[in-house]
Amino acid sequence: MFRKPFVFTRNLVLALAAMAVTLFTPAALADTANYPTTTSVQILPLVISGQYTATTIGVVQIKLPFKARLVGVSATARASGGTSPTLTVNVKQGATSVLSAPIGITAGTVAEGTITSPQLADESTLTVDLTIGGTSPTWNDISVVLTLARN
Repeated sequence: MFRKPFVFTRNLVLALAAMAVTLFTPAALADTANYPTTTSVQILPLVISGQYTATTIGVVQIKLPFKARLVGVSATARASGGTSPTLTVNVKQGATSVLSAPIGITAGTVAEGTITSPQLADESTLTVDLTIGGTSPTWNDISVVLTLARN
């Protein structure tokens, strides 16, 4: 006789707990916007292998085969050396940066850039520039990831 109310109460408490978790969890946990599955999102990894010790302009150049909206830019480096090494990564469309400021990199972490010019023209050339500073700096295996929504 008392078993059914206990089961009902337990299930009600579990349902309320699940609802509370849903209500207090942020809707978006990612930095990059989540697009519906009908939107063609392209992930473009640019792997810059080897060791870099000086500023390099145009270390990567690609020509986009379609018009796109840039929705994310991130960069990382596997390792660094030297005294107080610094590295910033800039992504440009033509001669103009698409970022509000170059991305400052700390070895072993992923940094996100803030996009100010998201529209990328069909057949436009994208360039990645590395600015390296410090005393005898070395930066190894740098990666830049561009997230594009085709439009």
